Amino acid sequence: RHSSSAEIISWDWGWGDALSEKLIPLLPKDTRFLSMSEWDTPVRRGGVETQVAEYSMSVVGPAPRATKNWARAKAAGLTTMAKAAFNNTWEISAVPYIPVMDLILEHCEHLEKAGVSGLMASWTCGGYASPNLAVAKAYYFDPRRNKDEILKEAALQRYGKAAAADMARAWRQFSDAFQEFPYGVHVYMIPTQHGPANPLRLRKTGYRAGVMLFPYDDYKGWSGQYPPEVAQKQFAKLAALWSGGVESMERALANVPQRKRRYAELDIAIAKTCLHHFQSTANQFEFYILRDGPETPASLARMRAITEQEIDLAQRQFRVARDHSVIAYEASNHYY
Repeated sequence: RHSSSAEIISWDWGWGDALSEKLIPLLPKDTRFLSMSEWDTPVRRGGVETQVAEYSMSVVGPAPRATKNWARAKAAGLTTMAKAAFNNTWEISAVPYIPVMDLILEHCEHLEKAGVSGLMASWTCGGYASPNLAVAKAYYFDPRRNKDEILKEAALQRYGKAAAADMARAWRQFSDAFQEFPYGVHVYMIPTQHGPANPLRLRKTGYRAGVMLFPYDDYKGWSGQYPPEVAQKQFAKLAALWSGGVESMERALANVPQRKRRYAELDIAIAKTCLHHFQSTANQFEFYILRDGPETPASLARMRAITEQEIDLAQRQFRVARDHSVIAYEASNHYY
């Protein structure tokens, strides 16, 4: 009403199907309609069936909910947009971006087929100028290249010719690994944000996990829709697969020219942070499952081994965080 040049976006966060059906046709025709791409996408991991509750990068959208609402908006004469996470999510917000470029480009392909004409690719986290956004941007150039060509060119630009193939291989390994993330755990409480910064407790604290900053030892609360044992196995599997990508990047580093070395070192630090946090989350689950189970010589020995690994992870991650100020920072929570 006050500006003919203002661009207005109507966003369907939290709209149920009944509200969407009635409201979308009533929206002003000169506004854009934004739907959450991944929300309600069905997921099956570790034998557990869940749905995406908000954002996800481990699960590629769009979901039937979004496509239905986009169809309603198009029928009402509205321009459609997708709300998608292309840098990071609360699956792990302690890094400025999660290096899963293959999944991002797969999402771009799906959105193109859905016919949306705009993207909002970040939220309180996710605004970092990353190679993730670079590959998403490259997808929309004309003439459009295929996914492998875009990834190859992005790796070439960032790391140079000699290292590009190994770096692109690492991105594929990360993308494959991340699809083991047990979506349906309570991402706002689980210590994937904190990793080894969340100390182990030998005795029960009795505290329930607080949103984002205070996981404590509430491993049953972290588990969400997963049995704790299944969540532990999924994080252990994710970490084991992710480590292969880190190894590929570290091998390639020697082939990165000096002028590009700073970016490569940062990207390896980001990949290592993901690895350390995923492994630490698996460790914490296992430690508390053992702590609350029968005490045996074998269980005590395993708890000691986990503790020693957490000390090692904490020392490794301290050096990573010390050298790179973008690690473990998120705008609404500051430093973890």
